Amino acid sequence: SLSGSYLRSFPLSEGPLWGPLDWVRGQLGGLIGGPSEIREGRVGLPPYLLFGRDELQLRFDLRPMNRGDCTAVPGDIHAAIEPDSTVDISHAYRFVPMPNIGLFASAGFPFTRLADLSGTAAVLPERPTPIETSVFLDTIGSLATMVGLPSTGLVVIPPAALATAASKDLLVFGSLSRQPALATLLKQGAIQVQGDRLTATMPDMMQDIRALLLTNQPDKAERDRVVLALNEGGDGMGAVIGVQSPLQEGRSVVAITGLTPAAMAEMSASLRNPELAGKIQGDISLQTGDRIAAFRTAEGYELGALPLWLRAQIIFGSRPERTGILLLITSCLIGIPFFWILRRRAARRLRARMVKP
Repeated sequence: SLSGSYLRSFPLSEGPLWGPLDWVRGQLGGLIGGPSEIREGRVGLPPYLLFGRDELQLRFDLRPMNRGDCTAVPGDIHAAIEPDSTVDISHAYRFVPMPNIGLFASAGFPFTRLADLSGTAAVLPERPTPIETSVFLDTIGSLATMVGLPSTGLVVIPPAALATAASKDLLVFGSLSRQPALATLLKQGAIQVQGDRLTATMPDMMQDIRALLLTNQPDKAERDRVVLALNEGGDGMGAVIGVQSPLQEGRSVVAITGLTPAAMAEMSASLRNPELAGKIQGDISLQTGDRIAAFRTAEGYELGALPLWLRAQIIFGSRPERTGILLLITSCLIGIPFFWILRRRAARRLRARMVKP
């Protein structure tokens, strides 16, 4: 099971085969060394059950299945996993659509890809306040707890030194009025900084069409929702924002901010609260009081790679309309040539009849 969710059971014995095959196995068992003591099995881990802080749980039941045949079943049976056992994930596909601050809230991704945070730079205001310093230390401490190692590779820079950290993923701290790096890093995205406020660019009439035909595109309704939420947010609004770094393609930026330092601190506390962290999703989450709203507003990007047959599942799985469009195009590609061929054959038959005496 995965974090308490049952996945699959594996028998400890091979079980009987179909009649004749079971007899053949019994006759040849002594010649080929009998049944193997090693059993193999395969189970998939559904992505919707992976939240970043998961446990792979193995439970063993060595009692007989048909317990009526055993009048005395031992009650002191113990099973354990060998201490030198390992989990091999070398053949797993490494792919994730970004930005996704839900992964940051649950697992510290993408910063925890390197356990010592050597691929991460933290951007603090020139003179951070005690609240901003506290939010920075709490966040880095949480990431270190997730990976179990100190963050010895982390680089801390001021806003003026952004260019020196272009090859790193960026963690940005500071309220909107005190962190000038936010205006630079968000200027190409849907969420931007104007003065000491967050604003969202209004979608155009083609937004829904782009969302239908292209992957990693938000729809118009989602952009309208975040515009309304930002207009209604008061001075106590905190935010977590995720975007692709404008300094280098494939690098990520996560900003923990707010209209005031207190709002930023409240947003940071929600990231560490297991009950509230699950509500932090998409590429921007806004918090006002105890209410957290998540939105997906930015054009996405991808980290990792997938084989073609899985990429097709990603493209068509989230939007059934794309499947309908593909079926329509396929029908046209097949039907139009057949229509043309049959029409030519019908015309030849008509001409043949007309030339007969």
